Amino acid sequence: MSTSHAEFGERTTGDEVVSAFADRVKGRIFVLTGPSATSIGAATLTSLAKAHPAALVLAGRNPATFSSVVDEIKRIDSKIKVVTVVLDLSSLAGTRKAAAELLGNADIPHIDVLINNAGIMATPFEKTADGIESQFHACHIGHWLFTNLLLPKLRAAREPVVVNVTSSGHRYGTGEFDDVNFEKKPYNAWAAYGQAKCANILFSVSLTERGIKSTAVHPGLVGTGLGKYLNDELLKELMTVWIPNTPNMEALTYRKTLEDGCSTTLVAALDPKVPGAAYLRDCQVGEDVAPQAVDKAKAAKLWELSNALTGEAFA
Repeated sequence: MSTSHAEFGERTTGDEVVSAFADRVKGRIFVLTGPSATSIGAATLTSLAKAHPAALVLAGRNPATFSSVVDEIKRIDSKIKVVTVVLDLSSLAGTRKAAAELLGNADIPHIDVLINNAGIMATPFEKTADGIESQFHACHIGHWLFTNLLLPKLRAAREPVVVNVTSSGHRYGTGEFDDVNFEKKPYNAWAAYGQAKCANILFSVSLTERGIKSTAVHPGLVGTGLGKYLNDELLKELMTVWIPNTPNMEALTYRKTLEDGCSTTLVAALDPKVPGAAYLRDCQVGEDVAPQAVDKAKAAKLWELSNALTGEAFA
């Protein structure tokens, strides 16, 4: 499998990708979760803004954290319709409220591209108010529910695409979701992160099976606020237990800028040659995806679990 631009790689910027696919941006509507300033999400949005999209929807928990991103988008192109939505992915009620707001917005008649970018990493053990382990809820369940609720507007688009931002850490997940709340085993922050990131890829598999093209992307090693919970103990465990079992270690030697870090997301969102259910890293289809993350039987079981945890019955 390949992309339209074999020359793209780890040092390709978001602006370069958008320039190459400007016709796939102009006049289209994009929704992105996790748009906070100085984040991969913010860089994704400002790159998109340079090719005249019809609308950019910024969905995040606290609008104050991305007001500067809104200002930058308007500075780049004042004609872009910018919509902000309060979205708490750690709350089922909050997620439903945000989706309902978008569904009821007549200025957003359809959604061409949904980028599920928000996430947390290696957090201390905590259950959300809905009784779900926090990383699994924020990284998978919230996006799963948000996306399914928005399907009417995604299906109204000509070529809808859903991009799920995952991680090379997906291979820390087993693909077995029989104890997502760690009730039968001691909690491990990296195992929980891997569980959630593996779920992101399996979600892309399921969406593609249901007729919505979806891909999962590993953005690379980027300096953002995602690592705010890391301490010496977690870093030591990462370096001694998890990373040695990760293929393509060379990918961890280059620390990307935000501009580099958003490029793979943009390839997934814009390149029509990228197949559904693909896993991308460094702007190309990656062959190092863990087998448990693309297993259709595991994807089907995860879908059933996600319905059960949310009280939904999405087919």
